[in-house]
Amino acid sequence: MAGVDAYCQSVDFVNSPIPLTNVKGAFSAVLGEFIALGMLWHSKHLPFFKKVQSECTWAQREVELVSNKTMVIIGFGDIGASCGKIIKAFGTKVIGLKRRPDQVTQEDRACADEILGMDQCDRVIANADYVVGILPKTNDTHHFFNSEFFAKMNPNGVFMNIGRGPTCKEADLVEALKTSKIAAAVLDVFEIEPLPKESELWKMDNVLITPHCADMDAGYLDRAMEKFGKNLKNFKDGAPLFNICNKSLGY
Repeated sequence: MAGVDAYCQSVDFVNSPIPLTNVKGAFSAVLGEFIALGMLWHSKHLPFFKKVQSECTWAQREVELVSNKTMVIIGFGDIGASCGKIIKAFGTKVIGLKRRPDQVTQEDRACADEILGMDQCDRVIANADYVVGILPKTNDTHHFFNSEFFAKMNPNGVFMNIGRGPTCKEADLVEALKTSKIAAAVLDVFEIEPLPKESELWKMDNVLITPHCADMDAGYLDRAMEKFGKNLKNFKDGAPLFNICNKSLGY
């Protein structure tokens, strides 16, 4: 796993000397492609064209260029950098937000036009066409994406979440979509999984849903086990571990 919040619930474990690592990097590229899919799904009006196709109707409509759009990635870690790298190839402006922007590597900095602190969030989401959430699940990030957040977004903006489901208050997201506070949503993670059948999100034309499987290409488990295997060998040999997580922070 990349997210380790489930293992950080035990105070005894958090306070123990036992190291915790993850498989950061195993899912980054495939999730970056999913974000590109979400961007094109909305900008090229695929729901509309799929509908008219089902009706055998020849209905033309203008599509949007993404090269003059802006994407804000909230939680600019390894996955965020992979998203940025792919999205920048379209000519889209990419802004990364991180709690500690000074900790972003030079390699990852090249994947965004700007790297800013979280204190700049309100300013940048007001003009963003796409807002991507890749936040870990912590006490500080619980319901980070809520009615107040969506009210500050560009009303033409699209919200995407590939981080942790509980970072978004879904009732507020549904209301924001119904009242046109935001234009659309692309969601792979949810507060409750599986997403309950009674959720209004299922039947919204302006919502793209995948059931927490956007990272599941044919080789994802092989990549994860390869990284785990290397760390296991390092542990056995007394060599330094990589991808060490901060158990107190939960990521």
